[in-house]
Amino acid sequence: MCFGKTLNWLKLSNSGDTLKLMIPSYLRKIISGQNNYLGMVTSHKMNENEMGYRGSKSEFVLHTDSVKEQRVDGSYCIKAKSKQMQLRCTLMGFERNYQVKNPTNQLNIKSFSTLSIRGNINPWFITGFTDAEASFIISMYKDDNSKLKWRVTPNFSIHIHIKDIALLESIRDTFGVGKVRKNSSSTAVFRVDNIQELQVIVDHFDKYSLISAKVSDFLLFKQCYYLIKQKQHLTQEGLKKIVALKCNLNKGLTDSIMETFPNIKPVARPHYNFTGIPDPFWISGFVSGDSSFCVSIEKSINQIGRVRLIFGTCLHIRDKALLIGIADYFNILEESKQSAVKSKIINIYDSTKRETSLLQIRNYSDIVNKIIPFFNEYPILGVKRLDFSDFKKVAELIKNKEHLTESGFSQIIKIVEKMNLGRNNF
Repeated sequence: MCFGKTLNWLKLSNSGDTLKLMIPSYLRKIISGQNNYLGMVTSHKMNENEMGYRGSKSEFVLHTDSVKEQRVDGSYCIKAKSKQMQLRCTLMGFERNYQVKNPTNQLNIKSFSTLSIRGNINPWFITGFTDAEASFIISMYKDDNSKLKWRVTPNFSIHIHIKDIALLESIRDTFGVGKVRKNSSSTAVFRVDNIQELQVIVDHFDKYSLISAKVSDFLLFKQCYYLIKQKQHLTQEGLKKIVALKCNLNKGLTDSIMETFPNIKPVARPHYNFTGIPDPFWISGFVSGDSSFCVSIEKSINQIGRVRLIFGTCLHIRDKALLIGIADYFNILEESKQSAVKSKIINIYDSTKRETSLLQIRNYSDIVNKIIPFFNEYPILGVKRLDFSDFKKVAELIKNKEHLTESGFSQIIKIVEKMNLGRNNF
């Protein structure tokens, strides 16, 4: 029995060693940030020891098995054979990736968020959310009506699931610039492309600096922006400067641009150096965009069940220092700074296509004494806040030992079943 519409196929082996599933691809976001709905699906094989987090967007080698796995959520599989039942639940991090059930109907009958976000959002929250979800883009496309036959437009955008359109509207209201619109039946976008309004965006990130590798994109974008603001993009020399900067911005140059400017010398991508977490609201913003609260469940005939809470984040390997910084911020590494200890928390998976780093906090004491109290004080915004609320409910059941009873274990399953993909009210 399988639940969850994102799973096209799922099978749990008798030995409990591996899990195969169909899950959304995450490659494009690693390259250039979230600006499209992650609906692509690929088939992967996953080591069960790594179950319980939302997925590492990676391919890694564990012992002798080659494993590829990515995000999977809001679903579980039960297999009963030889008087044994095993159950695994994994919950996805950010709801922008969830496929809404009958989205066109939902667009007609209700709002996509019941979470009221009042007043201005903390500026460090916005920076953290931007590190997780936003894109700085310099678009170039052919225009026969222009003098140089090319039109250049800068824009800042956040493209997420429509369930969190209320969060985008609050970010827009805090900035006082830009527009929010439904991009499709399942996605929404906040976009700033007016040249005067973009100054507000640049000023914000000059004051509340990005701390992930995305800061390199911002610095390239800012140079392009000022060239455009000074109208240098209307000259051949200025246009070439922009092309040189764009070479190492996000995905780089398209084939048509490279054909037109074959002798451009790329401007080096600014060096990225993690300097620490600047503010607790940065963490709440970043987690609202790119982390997960997960529940791993096991059950067999010999025991009522085993439930594990997991907080996790997966990023490109270039942001490994940031993940270690988050672990340090929560004092997860306080007992020892040796690399052997870090490796238990920061798992590195290599791939021929991409490289990623994974932070998992799985210790129950760390979850209830550090993670949950922190986000109670510095709240998550958006639909993910509902999953965090359910995460806390499971933690309370575990605290009261109710997960060791049939009724308590069944209650946990019901909570997990209604999270993420199973959530109809938000």
